[in-house]
Amino acid sequence: MKMQDIHERKILGGALVILGLSLGGAAAVASLLALDHMAMTAAMCGPTLGHCVRCVAAASLWVAALGTAGSGLFLLRPRPALLQTA
Repeated sequence: MKMQDIHERKILGGALVILGLSLGGAAAVASLLALDHMAMTAAMCGPTLGHCVRCVAAASLWVAALGTAGSGLFLLRPRPALLQTA
């Protein structure tokens, strides 16, 4: 790989980690909203009828946050074949 490719991988990895953190924040807010919703309508949402869209959205955001941040960290890790030679 060229030297430029190494820098592009670092930029893309950093951007993915930042996006994953942003999605994690959104997932935390969505989880709080889903918990409040489940507390108010415990008879409808959860054990008897399954979970609603709010619960599924919160879980989906957590999966997206972990996947995106994990991909970014994967790109940021140093690889022996890509290290610079001075």
